[in-house]
Amino acid sequence: MNSTLEKRLLAIVFVFAMAMGSGPGLYLVNPSENAAQSDLLFAGLPKIYVWGLMWYIVQMSIILRAYTRYWKNEDDA
Repeated sequence: MNSTLEKRLLAIVFVFAMAMGSGPGLYLVNPSENAAQSDLLFAGLPKIYVWGLMWYIVQMSIILRAYTRYWKNEDDA
């Protein structure tokens, strides 16, 4: 993949993950007040927590990819 294209793609996906993880994306999974207890949990954890954790993992994956591929060889001076 082209280096410039991958950098832009990583940046776009990172910004998207920021918005979906702690921003308006929470409204997609936030259950209603009248939801049953089974609707509040996913694998024993609250759905809203799993949602945020998933997007955090996406962000960390992007940071690790950018570090190992692009930031590691740059001079800090």
